[in-house]
Amino acid sequence: MAVQWLLLGFLALTGVRASERLAEIDMPYLLRYQPMMRTIGQKYCVDPAVIAGVMSTKFPGGNIIVNEGNVDSGIRAVQGTGHYAPTSWIGESQLSQMTDALTVRIKEIQRKFPTWTPAQCLKGGLCAYVGGPGYIRSSQDLSCDFCNDVLARAKYFKRHGF
Repeated sequence: MAVQWLLLGFLALTGVRASERLAEIDMPYLLRYQPMMRTIGQKYCVDPAVIAGVMSTKFPGGNIIVNEGNVDSGIRAVQGTGHYAPTSWIGESQLSQMTDALTVRIKEIQRKFPTWTPAQCLKGGLCAYVGGPGYIRSSQDLSCDFCNDVLARAKYFKRHGF
């Protein structure tokens, strides 16, 4: 949650409260994509709130997304200033690629740890989504910052109609 502290340090928010505040800030942007998230969520059996949580965490405000073809999730954040792409570039295929990459990681975790609960597999999949498939070696690895941030935001979005 170090990133949230840097972004919201002046508000003295950390952890879940920082994630919820960032989700609140991203909500107007994400509402435009809610129908697409529902469709893709049904296709991949992923809660649209989780998709929104990933989008909000990886691409805050949605202003820094470009398509880089077939590199990992196919979507990357532009580094540096002055390189912001318009939010209209986010298409269904890009959101599908991102969700597909997440479901691949979740399924890898399910195969690797068949006795884990669906919640543990989701957490493991989220951590593996950013850390790679070898990142999760045991249940002690399920508390990565990305996972905690995404799930806190997803819970916020779920409470607000996603």
